[in-house]
Amino acid sequence: MNKCRFLFLTGFLLVFLTSFFPSDVILNRIISSLQKNLEEMPQEKVYLHVDRSYYASGETIWFKSYLTIGPFHEPSLLSQTVYVELVNSDGEIIQNLKLYSPDGFASGQFDLPDSLSSGSYLIRAYTNWMRNFDESYFFHRQINIWNNESSEDVAVHQGDIDVQFFPEGGDLVNGVLSKVAFKATGPDGLGKVVKGKILDGENVIAEFESNRLGMGAFAIIPQNGKQYKAKIEGLNQDIPLPKSKDTGIVMTVTNSPRSEDVIIKIQTSDNLEKGTIFLLAQTRGLICASSSVDLSEKIMYAKIPKKEFPSGIAQITALDKEGNPLAERLVFIDHQDHINLTISTEKYIYAPRDSVRVNIQAKNKEGLPVLANLSLSVFDSDQVIENENKENIKSNLLISSELKGHIESPGYYFNPNNPDREEALDFLMMTQGWRRFQIKVLLKAESKETVYRAEKGLTIKGKLTDNRNEKPADAGLVSYLSLFPFTDSKTVKASSNGEFEINDLVYFDSTKVILEGKSKNGRIPVSLHVEQFYQSPVIKYLWTSSYHPSVDKKNSFVSKSIERQNIEKAYNFDDSDIALEGVEVQGKKIIERYSGPRIYGEGSVKMKVAGNPALENLEHPLDLVKGRVAGVMVWGNGQVWKVLIRGIGSINSGTDPLIMLDDIPIAIENLYTIPVMEIESYTVWKGPDTAIFGARGSNGVIGFYTKKGIPERPIDPVKKEILAPKGYHIEREFYSPKYHFKDLNDPKPDRRITLFWEPYIQTDSLGNASVMFYNHDVETVVQMEIEGISISGNPAYSKFEYTINK
Repeated sequence: MNKCRFLFLTGFLLVFLTSFFPSDVILNRIISSLQKNLEEMPQEKVYLHVDRSYYASGETIWFKSYLTIGPFHEPSLLSQTVYVELVNSDGEIIQNLKLYSPDGFASGQFDLPDSLSSGSYLIRAYTNWMRNFDESYFFHRQINIWNNESSEDVAVHQGDIDVQFFPEGGDLVNGVLSKVAFKATGPDGLGKVVKGKILDGENVIAEFESNRLGMGAFAIIPQNGKQYKAKIEGLNQDIPLPKSKDTGIVMTVTNSPRSEDVIIKIQTSDNLEKGTIFLLAQTRGLICASSSVDLSEKIMYAKIPKKEFPSGIAQITALDKEGNPLAERLVFIDHQDHINLTISTEKYIYAPRDSVRVNIQAKNKEGLPVLANLSLSVFDSDQVIENENKENIKSNLLISSELKGHIESPGYYFNPNNPDREEALDFLMMTQGWRRFQIKVLLKAESKETVYRAEKGLTIKGKLTDNRNEKPADAGLVSYLSLFPFTDSKTVKASSNGEFEINDLVYFDSTKVILEGKSKNGRIPVSLHVEQFYQSPVIKYLWTSSYHPSVDKKNSFVSKSIERQNIEKAYNFDDSDIALEGVEVQGKKIIERYSGPRIYGEGSVKMKVAGNPALENLEHPLDLVKGRVAGVMVWGNGQVWKVLIRGIGSINSGTDPLIMLDDIPIAIENLYTIPVMEIESYTVWKGPDTAIFGARGSNGVIGFYTKKGIPERPIDPVKKEILAPKGYHIEREFYSPKYHFKDLNDPKPDRRITLFWEPYIQTDSLGNASVMFYNHDVETVVQMEIEGISISGNPAYSKFEYTINK
């Protein structure tokens, strides 16, 4: 827990220091409740890096999922299932996927049907654990999809502008100087530029004007008996300001980017009963500061060093002696501790179909190398024009995921090209971030029961019935068997009404899952009825006008999409045109081999098994490691094996390393089911190389990689194969052509929009990584966008451009 001090100035004269640990029982109880809530109800967040912002029907949406947990956004190991949905503007789920995310990272794709109608669509992502909290904090991203048959521009919403006013701290108090923030939005949900005047009847007492995002602020000293209203230029209406109170406190916060401290000013009304109040500061549930404040003077100041807060939204709350909130203010702390990415290519101008090598270097604020998990999108910037202020992983983790409602142009607040971004961000904290004493909600969360559990795998639910009368089979047994990605079996007992539930299963779309039901005595024939559909949470998202290019650019995009589809039809054979008689073809089967880990880097030791008879003839996969890797001790036989990697310490006081099969965790006792002949290679991670795995790799890691997954095993004819619910999504590798010298004259035109997509880029111990791909045929400017996080949860975002010219 961070500890900090408050520095107080009373009446501008007296300076004294208070302890971080208060003596008051009420404040101690509040702090303990928040700490307990942080431990027992940790917050997960999902962010999706999507390859671009708009598509044509028939194209593919590529994405990478980043699942984080806790106040420092570390990769989450709590949940291992991420739900991703594509939703149309009517709230209908068009496609839904389940991603297997054992280490906080996963990737996938939506293949859009040719018949998909034009419109604005929503990509929503969440975990089952996140359903215990407000749906507003799920990941939401609006995208545009256009159909070749419909390229008309979207109609602009017409209607009145809505202007809201938000007193800083929560309330206006008569006789006390206050700052009032405001926000103007149109019917499309976007900010509107406005200007106007504040009147106390007929007299103008203040004037205001918004920034380009529709936000601003002004000062006012409300007086008893006065009623205040705002008159907006161009609008034929008067808007009343919030009513002022006769008694109370006003909290004003100054968060200058040029100061190392946050300054808090507390002002009280003359008739307020003097006494003691408490100040509490926290970020994402992490207590950063607390103290008591003497109200013997009418005005007092407090100072909190910014170093006590992590980067992000800090909530400062004033409470009375009973713990009731009196005032609240949100401020944004930016330590600039994101990952600094340096992207470089060998040259800035390339020819069509040239190979391009991209070198990436990740460093922290101090210039030291960082282990980071990244994803890269490369696209034709002439065909796809992105909003330079769009959301990225930094703005999402630090702002969008913390506030309710739509955040317009969230990247605006981190874009150095916007000189007013820091002021605009403070306006955002006072308007969109104005949450009127939400500490009450935080305190209630300590006793909240979790309805939705954290999923370590998938769930199969259903009912077991008696074949003779179709009544529930009381206390019958249901068994589960899957052979891929590893052998797994479970047996559960049905309830008195025949219902059963098998949890934490890992199987994929194409996997054959075997379910078998038995009656209580094993003699009565029974039937299994499996629930096939997942109950998705209600969609409460409020649609806004998403960013899209001009009509000319959009029409050009659609016409080029038609051109690409015509090229594919012209150069690809369509076997539906000619039906050939049966032909017998003889040949040798080519085994497509798995090249090894894609996600976790090269490891400490890598050894090839395929083609080496001395290794292929061993009995157990761990025999491959025994005596062949320095510092790794292996012993055992049958299903009982033990592995110890020397020099590795466990935070859980254990010694067992993490075992993986094709990058998927597997229990060591299940390794015996994997024939050594099917193993292509294995990799061992030791020492610093295990950092990429976080806590799971604290005892070292051994990964086995098969030639092409696990071979299919015969199904016991006695068992009945039941159709299981949809398994985890199988990601497809992005196709990027390789133009070697002999292929440069290939007559098929290459007009790709997304030139390259790589969801798994892992920097090494020096912070370096590189990828390579080939250009298309178009003379254009190519844009790269790279996003990701470090193991400690620091976000990374950067852009880079180069030119294709003949």
